[in-house]
Amino acid sequence: MMENWYELIRIQPFEDTRGSLKKLLMISQLKQNKKIEEIYVLFSNQGSVRGNHYHKETLEYFSVISGEAKVALKNLHTGAFEEIVMSANNNVILKVPPYVVHAFKNEGEEPFIMVAISSKEYNKDDTDTFPMIII
Repeated sequence: MMENWYELIRIQPFEDTRGSLKKLLMISQLKQNKKIEEIYVLFSNQGSVRGNHYHKETLEYFSVISGEAKVALKNLHTGAFEEIVMSANNNVILKVPPYVVHAFKNEGEEPFIMVAISSKEYNKDDTDTFPMIII
């Protein structure tokens, strides 16, 4: 599903008797002159909130691989706001471009685990992270 200011990329897992395989990102999904500089895994406990920030240059992809996350998104250009729920079961990758505030909240009892893929490596001396609380 394509939105004006973020994208939910539907994926089709490969499944057999062993389980399933989910491709999170392929080079064909990246725009020209974009690269991946960082991949990390988030473990978020009950009640915790992550994000509440935006980037001016960084493009990010997120996928919940266990549990469930409430996701809040705000477009700084238009003011549009949306909340969605992501889980390991809905088979989507969230693509968040620059100038979209994003936040993730664990409202469940179990931790959620999320993979994050970023086009810019975090550098505490030259950060592209700008706080803004939306959840």
